[in-house]
Amino acid sequence: MVLLVLVLSALLGRCLGYPGGAPAGTCTSLFPRHGGVAQQPSASPFALEASSPGVAQGGVLQVVLASPSGLPFAGFVLQARDPRDPARPLGAFSLSGDQAQLMDCGGGKQNSVTHTSKDAKQKLQFQWTAPTDYEGPIKFNATVVQDYATFFTNVLSGQVDVSNHSGDTSHHSTGISTTHSPRTTTTPAYTAETDAPIAIVYDPFYKNCSVTKSCFGVPSGCMATQSCDAISSVLVKGEEYIFEIKGKNVKYAAVGLSLDDKMGDDSVVQCVPSGSSAAVYSSWNEGKKNIKVLSKGISLLKASYVDGDIYCQFTREKVTSVRNTTFNLVSQKYHLLVAAGTLLSENGTGPGFHNRAYGGSGESCYLSEVCDFSESSKLLIRLHGALMVAAWIGAASVGILLARYYKQTWSGSQLCGKDIWFAWHRVCMLATWGLTMAGFVVIFVELQAWSSADNPHAIVGCVTTVLAFFQPIGAAFRPHPGSRKRPVFNWLHWLVGNVTHILAIVTIFFATELSKAELPKWMYWILVAYIVFYVVVHLILSISGCVSDRTMNSRVNSFAMKDMTSSRVPLSAMDGKRDAPLAGLRKFFLGIYLLVVILLTVALIVVVVLAPIEKQWKNVVEKAFYGE
Repeated sequence: MVLLVLVLSALLGRCLGYPGGAPAGTCTSLFPRHGGVAQQPSASPFALEASSPGVAQGGVLQVVLASPSGLPFAGFVLQARDPRDPARPLGAFSLSGDQAQLMDCGGGKQNSVTHTSKDAKQKLQFQWTAPTDYEGPIKFNATVVQDYATFFTNVLSGQVDVSNHSGDTSHHSTGISTTHSPRTTTTPAYTAETDAPIAIVYDPFYKNCSVTKSCFGVPSGCMATQSCDAISSVLVKGEEYIFEIKGKNVKYAAVGLSLDDKMGDDSVVQCVPSGSSAAVYSSWNEGKKNIKVLSKGISLLKASYVDGDIYCQFTREKVTSVRNTTFNLVSQKYHLLVAAGTLLSENGTGPGFHNRAYGGSGESCYLSEVCDFSESSKLLIRLHGALMVAAWIGAASVGILLARYYKQTWSGSQLCGKDIWFAWHRVCMLATWGLTMAGFVVIFVELQAWSSADNPHAIVGCVTTVLAFFQPIGAAFRPHPGSRKRPVFNWLHWLVGNVTHILAIVTIFFATELSKAELPKWMYWILVAYIVFYVVVHLILSISGCVSDRTMNSRVNSFAMKDMTSSRVPLSAMDGKRDAPLAGLRKFFLGIYLLVVILLTVALIVVVVLAPIEKQWKNVVEKAFYGE
């Protein structure tokens, strides 16, 4: 019984909060009625500042309520008072915006201000008109509620003197002076002109995530920095399940319920533009295809679509049936899926491909509970990208270079019974084959289906993989050097190898546009730098090959095309013990090439594995410059 009384008392106390503004009973004390909760004994982190230390009767000045540290607050009540008669509110306020409302206290009209909702606020600005029948000092006095159990009273501004003359003592600028009389409170000074940038811009959507509501956003780690491209939340109030979905710089956002963390057999609610606002409708993921279905059990509460940011809040019934599948939010655990994109369907009423953001929660949860959702692992996607970069930016480019320009370098030296260039060429190309096959298997294990992305990456990648698969098999059956078919083999082997390499690089370029890969846009320029470097080195070595040819009495096998003749005599037999001219130059450029290719390969692998590295790096930079 005692426990029941305590619980009921706590619930009653919370019901005594006033999310729609302070009641009239607080006009004198400015003390919130929070069921016996005491004010904080520490100094207030909030501040009040007036734009001038003096104002004429009937004059106007600006008043700012904020936290210098960017701390949000839920509620407040504000008055201007005579320090000698604190119970007497003075003057009148006027407002802009919808986060505050006027109050009439002590018979005066509009002489007090309070909040309109418990939504988080960081900085509010008001206009205050001085009374025409009062002369003397005033101070602005506020009580600020950070949350239900944390509030601060007697938050005071510096003294402002109201005079009965019309001198230039009324300041209407939005700048806030810090030169007025000494403060009688420990509240830190606040200066609007020198607002420092804050690393994390407060977004009320994130308030109470993992406290009273379950939230899930993408990309991974974005909730900590309040920078999600798409985010959803679920809040349970009694029998109501209240969902929210928000997308940044998109044409639509969507949240889905799934029995796993992948797309397929999922109940989805889309938030799409509708005129100047937004609307919701239900859909069904049939495999990788999204189908619009009749909306049942879904009721829109709020919606907006402003400057590319879309937001919908809606309720969903506890039990719904979609495509003959029952979704019971009480008795069944679900994964959350979040998606957003900039593409609409052909008729413009529904979503297109989720090219902006997509992700599924790694764990399922009863939505009636508050869950710490995190994104499902993308290890296999990252591994796929790393394997392909290592294969085609690293191993393949080195193997091709060796085969084309180094057939008569290190002449007379062998490795495992083979010419050095051929031994290392074979090692590089077998590594390319193995890495490519592994990457191909890994991505199909991850997706378990054909990619639904509206991007050529998948089809070009498959063509590349098929060509890469057969290239070493064909090499294993190459004709003898003296055979008539050898020139045909040389041409085909050269053509297929280079075409495959080109297609692989193109495939990696396409990957930078995949939302699942979460790769930064500047990775494109690293790839461009690689291509420029690759072309320049090949050009230099080709020119050096031509110069080398002219210094020899017989043809030197400087690069692969020289072997594409009908000669029955191996060219290496012409001068088997001596390197072709300019061998030192070729070795030098090989060393430079290896160093740069290794650095570029490592850099690209790091970008792929740590994606989304751009957001993480941005957060590190912001913290370094602006602090926590």
